[in-house]
Amino acid sequence: MIVALHGFLGTGRDWDFLRDAGFDVVTPDLHVIPSREDGEGSPAHVGGGFLAPLGMTQGDTLLGYSMGGRLALQALLGGARYRRAVFISTRVSAAEEGRGERDEAWAQRFEHEEWSTLMRDWDAQALFGGHTMPRREEDFDRRELARQLREWSPAALPPAEPRLHELTLPTLWIAGARDPKYVAEAERAAALAPNATLQIVDGAAHRVPWERPDAVIAGLRRFLGGS
Repeated sequence: MIVALHGFLGTGRDWDFLRDAGFDVVTPDLHVIPSREDGEGSPAHVGGGFLAPLGMTQGDTLLGYSMGGRLALQALLGGARYRRAVFISTRVSAAEEGRGERDEAWAQRFEHEEWSTLMRDWDAQALFGGHTMPRREEDFDRRELARQLREWSPAALPPAEPRLHELTLPTLWIAGARDPKYVAEAERAAALAPNATLQIVDGAAHRVPWERPDAVIAGLRRFLGGS
């Protein structure tokens, strides 16, 4: 079974293509996980406890895309126990200067700005390479989206890079060839994690699973041993 964590502004339905391809997939909605004020749900402690409300602190394969990949890393480094893990378009290095300020600016826009304008500008970011994914405002809680930008930003979560040597489980790192920043992240991760496989997908930018689902499905089948 694959536990698949979506990215920011995503939903569990994003992974339907894996289910359609025959994978046994559980797709939790990250928008229903509340922020905790006692410290256990804070960015520094998101760790293995992050998946506890979902009853998913252990299992076969943990998969995360973008923000979901960052959270999957924090979960594994915090004690979650899985046999294998897959990270797609996932950052492992420390946030660049000014990232926190940029995410705060986006958070404020998600709280107040007209939706169609917001989606236009969000999809116009260079890392998406022109790829768009239609999103309906009624599917999201704007305050929750703003919270995620503030609390689950690379500027808020501890970088995984210094601890990648601890990931002794088999890992697969996927990035789109048209997303050079995250190609570099995947290459860095694959060089540091002791049991890692790297897959760079031609013809895709940051949203690899939905630009090249065929490549992701083939990569997963290879990684999972043809199952």
